[in-house]
Amino acid sequence: MLMPKHFRRGVKREHHFLKGLERPLEKIAAIPGVKKVIPGRIYASDSRGFEIKVTRETQTGLKLVAKSDGSVQEVFLIVDRPYREAVSEAIRKLAKEWGD
Repeated sequence: MLMPKHFRRGVKREHHFLKGLERPLEKIAAIPGVKKVIPGRIYASDSRGFEIKVTRETQTGLKLVAKSDGSVQEVFLIVDRPYREAVSEAIRKLAKEWGD
């Protein structure tokens, strides 16, 4: 599938990522059913360590929150409805690896 401008390996790269987030997003983009990964806004926070979790379903897929040493970033996934539960479960499994 040909990706639009600013996409590489299924991840939109027009804006910045949190430190350490690029490779996990590429792994998420490779999960069957994930069409696109779109990083969103970055906020300051008091978070420590690295964490990615699914927070809710959206009209077009799933919303994730990524935390990394003092910052939080929203990440949106384009996922067809039949794949959403499987994608959420795959992210939960991958998140255990990232938390180590």
